[in-house]
Amino acid sequence: MTTPDLAVAAPRHASPWTVRTLLILLVLDLTYLVNAMDRQVFAILLPDIKQTYLLTGTQAGTLSTIFTLGMGLAGIPAGYLADRIGRKRVIIASLLLFSITCALQATAHGLVDLTAWRILSGVGEGAQNAALYAAVGAYFHRNRAVAIGSINAAFGLGAFAGPLWGGALLSSTGNWRVPLLVFGGLGLVILVVMAFTVPRSVTETGRQEMPREMPAPGTEIRFFNRRVVCCAIATLAAGFSIYGYLGLYPTYLREAHGYSGSQISVAAGMFGLGALTSVFCGMFADRLDQRLVNLVGFAAIAGCGAGIFAFADAYPAQLVLSLVLGIAFTGIVYTTTNALMQRSVPAAKAGRASGLFVAAMYLPASVSGYFFAAVKSGLGWHTAGVVQLCAIPVVGLVAMAAMGKPRD
Repeated sequence: MTTPDLAVAAPRHASPWTVRTLLILLVLDLTYLVNAMDRQVFAILLPDIKQTYLLTGTQAGTLSTIFTLGMGLAGIPAGYLADRIGRKRVIIASLLLFSITCALQATAHGLVDLTAWRILSGVGEGAQNAALYAAVGAYFHRNRAVAIGSINAAFGLGAFAGPLWGGALLSSTGNWRVPLLVFGGLGLVILVVMAFTVPRSVTETGRQEMPREMPAPGTEIRFFNRRVVCCAIATLAAGFSIYGYLGLYPTYLREAHGYSGSQISVAAGMFGLGALTSVFCGMFADRLDQRLVNLVGFAAIAGCGAGIFAFADAYPAQLVLSLVLGIAFTGIVYTTTNALMQRSVPAAKAGRASGLFVAAMYLPASVSGYFFAAVKSGLGWHTAGVVQLCAIPVVGLVAMAAMGKPRD
């Protein structure tokens, strides 16, 4: 049986764009910006952390990505709690957990407790993701992809500003602990601002809304309907493909092309700039068939992968392909799939849909780097890169094709 599109089940009282709603969205975006700043600054601090604790390369690499395990594990429980006890409560609690554990990383005595704080900070980030995307998606349901895209754009700004500010603090103080303490404190400040400026009427839109009419027998909308399952499979493919690539792309540029450290930083940073297009990509996604938009996104990821690992030897080509890949993943696939999954369930279950998205995106990320490295060891950079960025996204293409057209 074809599952109907659930755009008709959107909350009736969500507000259109006004100065007030734009300011509220800005505050919600800021909560995610500080999340991104901490997530991206850790790579800048890692060489000093490695030296402080005498870590091996494997230990340092694991430490840099272990937070994704916490994010993935937190997604589904946080989505359920967001639907049950309230999205704003989950956002506040998760931002508090993230901020505290971010600062506690600076107090770690060794690898064990530093790893624990990293995982717990990931739990805070994952829980915030689930509740934040659900709140924004439900309230701005008529422009869901644009609103979700604004969060992703805030992440892009944070990913760009975090390393710059964190690097400046590191250079001026000579202490890698200072940026973590500063970013943790900044998270607490934004938490207070969010708590007093974002009303529950915004974050809880549709959470307790009942169906407008009783469905006919046999036509009830199940949470795990075909559209949700297809979105989850597509998300898993995207997360596994991209996060494995992100972890090893700088190493590939150094080993396969011999680029300098500054060249590698710029090339890797171009991917983050792609996130800034999320709002514009969301505008198109809100007006087009989001399934078809995703098909374009996955095809673009595969095309960029072929270019990066099989054809592009020139440095300018790597810059362009890295930017386009960032647009394809963050601007299109991440934004559109998140919106599409929420659109496929009743508004009262938006938190669970968002939590499932977070779990499907980040649990694979915790092992994807190991997979990419293992394939590279056996087959070399070029073949491993094509498998990672060309073959795996085909799964996403198939999932989107299997979803079928929404029924009006």
